Amino acid sequence: MSGIKRTYLAEECSATTNDNNSSLIDNNIQPSSPIDSPQTKKLRRSSSHHTTESENDDETQEDQYEQENGIINGHSPVRSERSEEEDDDDDEEDDDEDEEATEAEPEGFSDDSIIHVSFDNGKDDIFRYDGSIRFHIVAPTRPQYGQLTSDPSIIRTFVWTLLAFSKPNYDNCHNDGGTFSLFLKCEPEKLSPGWSIFAKAELTLVHATDPNKNFVKKINHLFNARSIDWGFHQFKSLKEIYSEYIHWPDNTIQIEAKIHADAPRNVEWDSKGQTGFVGLRNIGATCYMNSFLQTIYFTKKLRRAVYALPTESDDQLHSIPLALQKLFYDLQFTDRPVSTKKLTRSFGWDKPDEFCQHDIQEFCRVLLDKLESKMEGTTMEGVIPSLFQGQYVQYVRCTKVDHESRVNQTFYDVPLQVRNNANITESFRDFCKSEILTGENLYDAGSIHGLQEAEKGVKFQKFPPVLCLHLLRFEYDYNLSQHRKINDSYSFDYHLDLSEFLENPDCSSCSYKLLSILVHSGDNSSGHYVSFINPALDGQWFKFDDDVVARVAASDAMERNFGGTQDDDGSMYNTSAYMLVYIREDCQKDVLCDVNQEDIPENLITRFDYDKKYLLKRRQDMMDNDGFVDVQIILTDDFHIQQTICLTELICENPVELLQNKRCLRYIQAQHSELFRTFAKRLAYALGVNLEEDIRIWIVHTHEIHVNHHHHHYHSQPLLTSALVYCDDYEKKIIDLFEYDISDRRTLSIFVEQKVFLNSIYQLLPFDKEDDLLIFVRIYNSQNESLLYIGHFLFSQQQSFQKCLNDIALKFKISISPTTTFIVHQAVPTHNQTHQYELIKASSYDLSLNQVLDPCLSGVSLILQIIDINQTNDDYPLTTVEDYFRNIEDRQEFDVCNRDSLRNECLFKLYLPMKTTIKEVIRLIAERIEYSQEQIILQKPSNSSSISNNISSISSLHMSSDQTLRDLYSNTRGSVTSPRKIFFRRLPFVYTELEQRRPIRIFFTNPLKKDEQREVQLYVKKSSTVAEFLNEVKQWLPTVCSENGSQQLRLIEVTLSGQINSLPFHLHVWSDRSCTDELENCSNRYYHLEEISSDEIDLSKDTELIPVAHYTKENIIQINLQKFFPFLLKVTHNESFGDVKQRLQTKMRLVNREFEKYRFSIFNGSKVISRCDDNMGKINVNELKLVQSTCWLGLELPSTSNPRKTRKSLFSEKPIRIN
Repeated sequence: MSGIKRTYLAEECSATTNDNNSSLIDNNIQPSSPIDSPQTKKLRRSSSHHTTESENDDETQEDQYEQENGIINGHSPVRSERSEEEDDDDDEEDDDEDEEATEAEPEGFSDDSIIHVSFDNGKDDIFRYDGSIRFHIVAPTRPQYGQLTSDPSIIRTFVWTLLAFSKPNYDNCHNDGGTFSLFLKCEPEKLSPGWSIFAKAELTLVHATDPNKNFVKKINHLFNARSIDWGFHQFKSLKEIYSEYIHWPDNTIQIEAKIHADAPRNVEWDSKGQTGFVGLRNIGATCYMNSFLQTIYFTKKLRRAVYALPTESDDQLHSIPLALQKLFYDLQFTDRPVSTKKLTRSFGWDKPDEFCQHDIQEFCRVLLDKLESKMEGTTMEGVIPSLFQGQYVQYVRCTKVDHESRVNQTFYDVPLQVRNNANITESFRDFCKSEILTGENLYDAGSIHGLQEAEKGVKFQKFPPVLCLHLLRFEYDYNLSQHRKINDSYSFDYHLDLSEFLENPDCSSCSYKLLSILVHSGDNSSGHYVSFINPALDGQWFKFDDDVVARVAASDAMERNFGGTQDDDGSMYNTSAYMLVYIREDCQKDVLCDVNQEDIPENLITRFDYDKKYLLKRRQDMMDNDGFVDVQIILTDDFHIQQTICLTELICENPVELLQNKRCLRYIQAQHSELFRTFAKRLAYALGVNLEEDIRIWIVHTHEIHVNHHHHHYHSQPLLTSALVYCDDYEKKIIDLFEYDISDRRTLSIFVEQKVFLNSIYQLLPFDKEDDLLIFVRIYNSQNESLLYIGHFLFSQQQSFQKCLNDIALKFKISISPTTTFIVHQAVPTHNQTHQYELIKASSYDLSLNQVLDPCLSGVSLILQIIDINQTNDDYPLTTVEDYFRNIEDRQEFDVCNRDSLRNECLFKLYLPMKTTIKEVIRLIAERIEYSQEQIILQKPSNSSSISNNISSISSLHMSSDQTLRDLYSNTRGSVTSPRKIFFRRLPFVYTELEQRRPIRIFFTNPLKKDEQREVQLYVKKSSTVAEFLNEVKQWLPTVCSENGSQQLRLIEVTLSGQINSLPFHLHVWSDRSCTDELENCSNRYYHLEEISSDEIDLSKDTELIPVAHYTKENIIQINLQKFFPFLLKVTHNESFGDVKQRLQTKMRLVNREFEKYRFSIFNGSKVISRCDDNMGKINVNELKLVQSTCWLGLELPSTSNPRKTRKSLFSEKPIRIN
């Protein structure tokens, strides 16, 4: 549920924007510099980051600082070179620069300049951790401008290439001949949000004659969507290259790159497929536990012993052995990461325990002790000591008399000092080093010898088959009064011989191989654990980083975790080994014995298979449960992908459209009762950002507005538009924030405002919650007829509109002069439920923002066209925004959907020009579905909320309409990547009867699936009776009645009341003789259709119909319509509460698991008159009849939300508790 899901096509579109954020910025929508390729121009127009004048100055100063200090690595030069040229030409206009760019561009490199040489490109092993690239470039006789890309190499499923840039300098004042730039670029195979991969690389310029003179530079970089390339702007001067690095006779520049990459994060990664192993999910701060559990899992003798424990009668909720059996079984036989939730539950842990990061060595001791105690009295008793227990002796030997004291001790791990020791051997010597007791510290040798000088020390007697070495990386700093991490360099070997530390070296083997390295990154206050494991002791290492498992080099597992200075730039690694696990060589076969399915008890396999089937069924039940809702996530990238659409048109109207519409990039699931704080934290985690510092969350709400533009004719229905409402009320529930109604089954939406580059740093725009409006802005370039989204802005409502326009222009370095003219269009809604752009009069620019914008709401979209009268060309007429949209109106693709269907799936496609008449569209649909065209109308669904708003505003078009498709859709949707939708509805009457009918909003529940509630708009014949209307409904909605039901309907009116100490709702059953003209559409009044149960048709004097409603209670009782609408239930005199509940469960069609969650009470108004917890209680119909008008049965679903407590540290001072 926490995960963000994206469609691949949208990802590819988004990549065009994201991948060039760091290096391609379109400041003034200017033509490219001479070295820009056409593809570079195209990508730059998709850039989502903005560069202000001050930012360019800061970048120039930063580049100068880097060059002065020898720091010349960075992003590819397209960004910096382009910025420099734009600074020089800032006052020049687009058309002049186009001409200059064309004239100045010399002949450069081409594809023929590359000689394709063979090298291992990784196609046979796309998961490999290192690889190389060979890049041979034919050098022109004279240095030329150019950009070339090498052949790709695949490493860690990513595509890696080298980018070479040549920028000659023909100025005689410079003797370097220009610069040659070289960059390493990586791109994921499939894009996903927040991807990253750390890599090291050596870039080598091969000398023409002497390999010892090869020029080498190294890269250490974390690549991500914002930084896809990294390298050196001034890799080597062209003069040096042409003098020493041209290879003859083929006249080539030869470059080689060696790349070594870690496993990527936040991408699709098949751990099982590439390694044969799966990881463990981090359910809070449990990385320390995951690392150790993976280690003992590969201690196969222990795994076999755990399988053999008798757990037939154990409860998995409380049995540690059974939970560990299940964990090992899943690790061995599943293909996906395994959760440790059941194991921690068996420990007796709750949420705070899961979010406390403990010390891994402490967890090791506690868990092994607990397992050892669980094995007592079973056939597996003694297995853990036989694996992990060693022996040593503490001795005190007098130096002058013949007296010695010896105390034998056992150990499960050996603590080794890191401070002042360089390796394991030195630490063991320090551990076994004797101490002389003398002076005031003389040893008491008893009554015979008295106080004596003595030698005190430790000798090992036996090392265990599995040796755990705890490296003491943390020590207490008495000056700071806190623990601190020791990150000194400390080496360890793959082979370990401890014979010198045995008291009797011949009595026990002491030759070991390294099985596992448990590594800690971070400091004392926070950090992360991973494990490197060598499962077969064959030198093949794997990294287990929670749910990601990947092959790694031996150097990644060992040398890189020694600690100390590691990087080539001398920076200190804060990552180092914390615990080492060695296997004694003479016990290798025994400890690492094979564990096959035959070694697992049959009863365990049967039980786990049953649990798996139960889990699959439970997941299906959850999918069918309306306890969850999809929340669409809108980011800035979405506006880049769809350059013409506004906020409203980015929103999916229902979950089905969310999955089918490729424009919808992301969504996350939320629970109705979930606190917004919990949801926001999950969202921030999924996006990989800090909730408090990196994002603002805006709720998308649909507003009813009234615009008074001159060309808007009178219309009886309100206009609907989507607007943004900033939300920081973290204690509200999702259902309350969105005013969501489950029967509408629509998708909720949020806009996530992200940081922009402002004042030399990435930060959120300054924001006044009480006054500022958020506005989305695009710029129209008439010269190339392109529309470019440039970002969002926050302006005060009181600021003049002209000042806002000037601020936008200055932010993007668009020069303003007295001859500069702004032409501005605003997106406004239409009665077709779409938006179109309308011109804002220039005479109103001096007014305040809230006087100019109509509607004046956050989330409005503007299009700016900036014209300099002096730069216009009579030979090329100036195009306008209206011209732009008119030109993209030609033939379009449409998905035709049946509005009567719950899923609104596409039935077929039509390809029509926008000028096609509605009459022609209806005729084509009628032919395809073989239905009378007189009984078909076209509709556009409303974006309004179903429960909290009035009747949906839906514009219906029929055969008599003289409108066209242009009137059905806004022109702004002309370039969407996914097909538009045409929604039609089949009427049971001809369209001419619409004049004699009026729309009414009705809710009904599928009798075969109570959790499937639906809102429909029906057309009620004026002056008809309810009985006549219900008969028509049964024809329109066949599913409203069950096959074996009574086939009789009743219309229930539910009116909600928010008054304290009063009846929270009123339920009225309309009689069949009532006139439908009395039905009204009100915000707090709802009409619900339900089939009358067969046993409710004829009621005796001992029976009564009692309303049933789902309620929540905080300060007052509130009726909750999300689960189900209030309905009527028959009760009988002296019937037990247990029988009533049973019939109620049958009617609601809830499984036991769901039904048992409810609490039942009988209310008189807002007061409880009887609790129904005792199933033996009786119904007294006579008492109920006395309060018949105010009596109802309430169902309460207690809240299970448990807000996560914030903590200052990931490490807990609380000791580990395992029950």
